[in-house]
Amino acid sequence: MTIFESLLLAHLVGDWLLQTEWQANNKTHKWQALLSHVFTYHLVILAVLLAWFGFRNVDVYITVAVLAVTHAVLDLRWPVEWIMKTLRHTVTNQSERWMVIVVDQSIHIILLGLASLFLSR
Repeated sequence: MTIFESLLLAHLVGDWLLQTEWQANNKTHKWQALLSHVFTYHLVILAVLLAWFGFRNVDVYITVAVLAVTHAVLDLRWPVEWIMKTLRHTVTNQSERWMVIVVDQSIHIILLGLASLFLSR
């Protein structure tokens, strides 16, 4: 299994299996919900990266910090909606709201790919 594959599995666990309904419903407007989700998610990411690189690799901690900040910003939702609007992918009705999740997840996965490249250099 590659670093990226490991991070992708960690992403699925942290962003889908461990995220509570309360966190999902409130993270865009309650700091406690956002921060608890980001903390739990990145504990999983940190565990995976420590298994790969050990405790002494400073790049692991830099990577987790950058991923945590970008994850928190994206999960506020308005940055994803801004990106969609900029790319002319606007959501005009409720039945299209799933597109926000698709774009959000795509950006998270791209960032995990960039993290994998950074760590494997």
